Amino acid sequence: SYKALCESYARNGKGVQVHCHEVGLQDPSATAQDAFKDLNVDENEKETNPKSYNDWINSVQTKRNNDWEFNVQFKQPEDTESPPDFNKFTLFHKGVENYAMNHTTLASENLQNVARMTEEQHMFSPCMVGTLESQFLKMMCQIKGAKKCLDIGTFTGMSAIAMAEGMPAEGQVITLELDQKIADVAQAGFDASSVGQKIKVVVGTAVEEMKKLADVAETFDIIFIDAEKEGYIAYYDLAMGGLLKDDGIMMVDNSLCALLYDKNDIRSQRLHEFNQHVKNDKRVEQVVLTMREGVTIVRRVTGRHGLTGC
Repeated sequence: SYKALCESYARNGKGVQVHCHEVGLQDPSATAQDAFKDLNVDENEKETNPKSYNDWINSVQTKRNNDWEFNVQFKQPEDTESPPDFNKFTLFHKGVENYAMNHTTLASENLQNVARMTEEQHMFSPCMVGTLESQFLKMMCQIKGAKKCLDIGTFTGMSAIAMAEGMPAEGQVITLELDQKIADVAQAGFDASSVGQKIKVVVGTAVEEMKKLADVAETFDIIFIDAEKEGYIAYYDLAMGGLLKDDGIMMVDNSLCALLYDKNDIRSQRLHEFNQHVKNDKRVEQVVLTMREGVTIVRRVTGRHGLTGC
């Protein structure tokens, strides 16, 4: 009688059973047992749309994951002299990043304006952090409640603006840029934005400017590294030497370009050395995110003076 009742509904009743719990009933896919046995169900649909979550795991996901590799490590891997071979220039299949971007909050007018200026000034647009990473930076500042950020590598200002958008009115971003021409383009974008008053551009070499900040005891809630890749270890060490607050967060862009850059590019090797430098630093814990070209997030587990419990 239950089978006859189901068949009287649209689509012969297929698809309604898993919603029964919403009105206080048990899921017939789990309790009806043989009642569904003779229903006229297309075999292909049974294969791709099984009745329950467990059936889906067993009949669909198990096949899809035939080549799955165990994703938990039980000891820290040994260091290697160079990064492994990787013959691609992106981490993702075509369409993945666009799909992610389509479902990420639209870039603000501030950021859209910077993107247009970057293109109009014939700057190298792939250096922009883009929609995904700018929203990530903004939300990290919001989640952290950051009031002071250090942006190492301004380019045309998208990362600095994104962080400023995620900070309160009294917040400040200090952004370091080596090239005066690029800094001028960034400053124009800051001046045209609604958050420009939160951003201070400093022109000079990152290492020297970071040392000056350390000399006057500046500290930061968030430090974002996205400058010359050969200098990453030096930037990291200066940040850990006192610029990063005890409860601060460091984010490092392009960390997986150790794989993506050409094998004979010295930047690939330097990024690999940086990644191992962080991995072996017992003062921190970190995670390498496979977003865009890799973003590493680092936090202290011991304070600047060796105290634990951060």
